[in-house]
Amino acid sequence: MRVCGRCKAEILGKVTKMGYARAGLAHTRSHMLRHTMASRLLAGGSSLKEVADVLRHRSLNTTLIYAKLDSGRLVEVALPWAGNCAAATTGRAS
Repeated sequence: MRVCGRCKAEILGKVTKMGYARAGLAHTRSHMLRHTMASRLLAGGSSLKEVADVLRHRSLNTTLIYAKLDSGRLVEVALPWAGNCAAATTGRAS
């Protein structure tokens, strides 16, 4: 049996709507589940390549939208950086 792309989307929409109802959650778009999963994988330490594989993206450029850092994560990454803040922002050591 072959199912058209539109039919698959409709079926997926119905299934996720039922899943949200069973979980007692407000319904949202199915794509939001993909976005949440990708964001959580990255926050948990998965690489962009791993997330791209899970999402079945053909290009890492498509997966880059999930590479945004929140300010808390940026501080975690930046604080251990060697050197001082002036050198990092001006490009010169003081």
